Amino acid sequence: MALFLKDEDVSQCVDMDSMLAAIESMQHQYGNGQASNMTRRKVIAEGGMLSVMGGGLFHEGLLGVKTYTVVNGAYSFQVSLYDAKTGTLLCYTQANRLGQLRTGATTGVAVKHLANHGNATVGIIGTGGQAPTQLEAVSKVRNITKIKAYSRNSERRKDFARRMSDSMGIEVSSESSNENAVRDCDIVLCIAATMEPVIEGTWIKDGATLIGAGPTTWRAREVDEATIARADKLIVDSSEQAAIEAGDLCSAVDRGIIQWSKVHELRHIVSKTVTGRDNEQQVVYAKLMGTGVADVAAAKLAYDLAKENGLGTEIEW
Repeated sequence: MALFLKDEDVSQCVDMDSMLAAIESMQHQYGNGQASNMTRRKVIAEGGMLSVMGGGLFHEGLLGVKTYTVVNGAYSFQVSLYDAKTGTLLCYTQANRLGQLRTGATTGVAVKHLANHGNATVGIIGTGGQAPTQLEAVSKVRNITKIKAYSRNSERRKDFARRMSDSMGIEVSSESSNENAVRDCDIVLCIAATMEPVIEGTWIKDGATLIGAGPTTWRAREVDEATIARADKLIVDSSEQAAIEAGDLCSAVDRGIIQWSKVHELRHIVSKTVTGRDNEQQVVYAKLMGTGVADVAAAKLAYDLAKENGLGTEIEW
């Protein structure tokens, strides 16, 4: 019997604290060679797109695959979880909510291991559906004293600022420009659907940690070349994916600004085989594209918690 989970089931049993723990544990095991990632592959048709990504959690005896479609701007996500020894389907889950939590938690883990300690002012570019979990995750690993938010639609960003102020109990200001949202911030999050840079290197303070968690295509750049040149450390969640999905890094390599050998993977930071930050003055940029192995870890968490709480529907398979 396999367990089928809807987004509503996931929302009932999975919270950010448990997701942060699951993603950090996965990154640690992945860094020690106990997990594997299958890079995203895309099939583009006239009416939409299908993406497939996956991974294995060898220490858990699990394999998994995530598929999602994008049609007319609407996303639909699913993850299948398998027993690696028998090939049995264990769980098939809708993954819209799961993906929001996983994406936020990956940022949270990156901030935990890369950002300076102490109170932090956070800037966020983008106020859409992924933005709330970005802030929630960061608030779990650092003491946020103020948040500055920017997106192109004035009404939407003002509404976002009001909602997040109420839900987080932290001052969230609606900024009139992306520059204002970035300047003087200790942590900057970019979760905007943008093709051109929305962060410039001249705006960034010494010691800042930048997270790019937006588009996953070589054509899109979230930060400009000055940001890449200024960054003392460059981190990604998958080097293989970065070569085809991180447009700002791809462009910088093509122009000779950096070499791929300068770019490290988050898993090696978490497993402590590579140092994430050497001092408080360094600027660190992490481009997080989202990995299949993280989706498998997220689905494993949802599967375990749903079973504990009697959620979901068992199906014959």
